[in-house]
Amino acid sequence: MKNFLVKTIRLTATASLPTVLFTMTISQRPAIAGLIGNCVNDLIDSGVVSEQAAAACSDVLEPTELSSCVGDIQNGANIKAQDALQACYRVRRPQDLARCTIDLSGNLGESKPTMALDYCRRSLLPTRYAECTLDLQDTAELSSMKAMETCITAEFFPSTIAPETTQQ
Repeated sequence: MKNFLVKTIRLTATASLPTVLFTMTISQRPAIAGLIGNCVNDLIDSGVVSEQAAAACSDVLEPTELSSCVGDIQNGANIKAQDALQACYRVRRPQDLARCTIDLSGNLGESKPTMALDYCRRSLLPTRYAECTLDLQDTAELSSMKAMETCITAEFFPSTIAPETTQQ
């Protein structure tokens, strides 16, 4: 029985040797390096200066989200890549920023798409902000500017929703 185990171990070790050698020859660079390179390439293709693209992509936690945000805003809202990069870099939720900007810029017309970008960037919850703005435009028939201003300054005070009750 002992000989059988020794032979089995030797055979297993011999069979796994090519796998071990192959694994050792693969580059040990982190996978994120490919993401950063793709991010830089995408931003340069969008029109961002290479130094700015490199600095931005190497500094963010999710480089793919950054480049996707810039590309989506540039294509969907007709905003310069430089402006989109500044906004996408400064938010926690770049995908939500892009969606918000695209949704709102369609209602502002061609004259003020950067205004939608700025308001969406200032919001902590861009998706919810866009929903608020579009709902106010539709239901309250407010102008785009008035709806955007109302939603960005909206405050939540529980006492105004459920007034305090006195205890008896």
